[in-house]
Amino acid sequence: DLTLISDTSASETKKITVENLFQTIPTYVGLAVTPATFTSGVIDITTPISFISISGTKAYSLAAGSAGQIKMLVCTVAGSTPVGVVTPIASANDGYNTITFNAVGQTATLLYVNSGWMILALGSTSANLASGSGPITA
Repeated sequence: DLTLISDTSASETKKITVENLFQTIPTYVGLAVTPATFTSGVIDITTPISFISISGTKAYSLAAGSAGQIKMLVCTVAGSTPVGVVTPIASANDGYNTITFNAVGQTATLLYVNSGWMILALGSTSANLASGSGPITA
C-alpha cells in the first residue's frame, strides 16, 4: 500500500493503492497498437507508429492529422538502392517539403499542429548516425 498523508497534524492517515493512483495514466504511452507496414502510397494516420518498407524508389504521402497528434515513421526494410520519399500534408509551411529514408533504422517523429506535420525528431541507428546517415529533409 502507498500511504498518503494529507495533514501531518492529524492523527489519521489516508491510504491509496498504486493501482488507484495510476488508473487514468495510459500504459505503454498509449501506443499499444500494432504498427502497419507501408511499401508505397498513403501512410495511415490512425495508428501512432508506421513501418516503411523501401525497395528501390518509392513515394509516400501523409494526410492531415488531428491537432496534437504524434506520428512515428520507422524504416524497417531498405533494399535495391532505397529512396523512400515521404511528403506530409502542408509540410511546406513547416520548413520542409519531404523526408527521405534510405536505410533500415531511420526514424521520424512528427507532431500535427497548425495544419501541418512538424518534425520533433529525426533518428537512425548508432552506426548510421556515426557515419552521418539519417533521414534527409528537403
